[in-house]
Amino acid sequence: MWKLVEAFQAAVLGGKGEMASPVLGNVDGERVVGKLKGYFGLGKGEIDKAVRADEWGLVEDALLHYRNANRILSEGVALPAMVESSRLADEVKQWKQKMAKWKGKVAERLQILEKRARGERIDTSSEPAPAKPKPAVGRPAVGRSAVARTQSVPPSQPERKDIRRPQSAAPVGGAVRNSRPTTPKSVAVPGVDPKLVELIENEIVDRSPSIKWDDIAGQAKAKQALLEMVILPSVRSDIFQGLRKPAKGLLLYGPPGNGKTMLAKAVASESAATFFSISASSLTSKWVGEGEKLVKALFAVAGARQPSVIFIDEIDSMMSARSANENEASRRLKTEFLVQFDGVMSNENDRVIVMGATNRPEELDSAVRRRLVKRIYVPLPDAEARRALLKNLLKGDDYALQGSDLERLVRETDGYSGSDLKALCQEAAMLPIRELGGLVSTIKKSELRPLRFSDFKAAMKEIRPSVSRSQLQSFEQWNQEFGSS
Repeated sequence: MWKLVEAFQAAVLGGKGEMASPVLGNVDGERVVGKLKGYFGLGKGEIDKAVRADEWGLVEDALLHYRNANRILSEGVALPAMVESSRLADEVKQWKQKMAKWKGKVAERLQILEKRARGERIDTSSEPAPAKPKPAVGRPAVGRSAVARTQSVPPSQPERKDIRRPQSAAPVGGAVRNSRPTTPKSVAVPGVDPKLVELIENEIVDRSPSIKWDDIAGQAKAKQALLEMVILPSVRSDIFQGLRKPAKGLLLYGPPGNGKTMLAKAVASESAATFFSISASSLTSKWVGEGEKLVKALFAVAGARQPSVIFIDEIDSMMSARSANENEASRRLKTEFLVQFDGVMSNENDRVIVMGATNRPEELDSAVRRRLVKRIYVPLPDAEARRALLKNLLKGDDYALQGSDLERLVRETDGYSGSDLKALCQEAAMLPIRELGGLVSTIKKSELRPLRFSDFKAAMKEIRPSVSRSQLQSFEQWNQEFGSS
C-alpha cells in the first residue's frame, strides 16, 4: 500500500512535494483553451441572434440576446487561466483579447438599444452598427446575402431609419446577412376580392425565424432539394430554365420531431422568396364557398409576389384522400387546390413552389401526391447527425462531456428523434439541480457540478424514443414505393 502511495507521489509531485510534471500543466492549459473556445462560441451564437433581431427592429429580442452575449463574454474574460506552457499562454491571451474586443462592441450596442427602449432620442448618423463576429471561413455564400447582392431593394420598400447601418460603421468581417425585405403594400390581384387578398397576405412570414442551414444537423438530401428548388433559382435564374427548371411541389415526410418544420423555417430565413405559412385555419371559413375563393386568392397572391413558397404544415389534414362520404366543403376545397396547383388556370412560367410536411404520407390524396414531385424522406438521425445534435445541445463548459462518454451516448440513443434528444438533454441537465435540494436557491452557478454520463443513463429511464419500429417500417415501405430516394 505504502509503495503505491510513494509511486503516486513520485509521478505527480516529482518526489519533492511540488508539481513538477509539465504534462499536467499542458493538459490544464488545453482545458482552459477549450473552455475559452466554448465561451466564445456561445457568445457568438447569441450575437448572431441579437444582430438578426436588431436588423428587424425587434428591440426587446435584441436586448435579450445582447445581454446574454455580454454575460457569457464577461465570464469568459474573467476565467482564471494559470497556464505553464508559453504556447498555450499565448493562445489563452489571444482568446481573451478577442472576447474583450467583442464584449466592448456588444456593450456599446447594448447602451444604444437601452436608450431606444426608454424612448430617448438617438442621433442615428453616429449610431454604431450591430456587433457581429467574423463569419466562419469557407461558408458558402448562397442564401440571403448572395441574393441581396444580385437584386435591388424594391422601390415600394419603406426606409427603416431605426435600423439603418451607416457604411462607415461596418462591423469586422464584411457585410452582415440582410434581413427579409419588409412586405410591400397589398397587391391588387384582378378577379380576387381585396378582403381575401388581405387575409392571405396575413399569412406571409415577414419576420425571419432565426433558423439557418447550420442549425439543422444531417438531412443532407432535403437541404440539397431545397437548395435546388428555392435558393439557387433565385440567384441564377438564367441557368435554371427549361429542363433545369425546379419542380413546383415538394413533400417532406417522416417520423415527427426530425426537422421537417425547421427546414421550412430555414427556407424562410435563407431565401429571398415570399414565404406563405398555411394551415387549415388559413383556408377554411364558415361561409359556403369562401374556402375555395381563399385557395384561389392564395395562388393569385403567390403569383403576384413570385418567387414564392407556399408551405403547408401537416398537409394530410387538408389534402387527405377524397371519398364519397366526406364533407362537401372539404371536397370542393381540395378540388380547387388541385386546379390552382397544376390545372388549366396554372402558368408554367410562375415561380411558385408548394412545400408540404406530414407524418402520415399514406393518407394523402393520389392527385396531391402526383403534384408533389419531389418526395423527400426525413428519417431519424443517424450516428453522425446524433453526434452533431448532442454537441450542439451540450456546447459550453456547464454541459461538456468527455469524448468517450459522448460516443457512448451516441450509441445508446439509437432510435431517438431530434426532439427526443433535446428532451433527453434537458432531463439530464436537471439532475445536478435536483441533487441540491433546498440549497438550489443559495448555490452559485459556478459551483454546479458538470454533467456526467450517469445523468444521461438516468434520464433515459424517463425519456424514451417516441417512434416505434412499426412506424419506421411503414415510412420505409412508403419511401420505397413513392419516395424520391
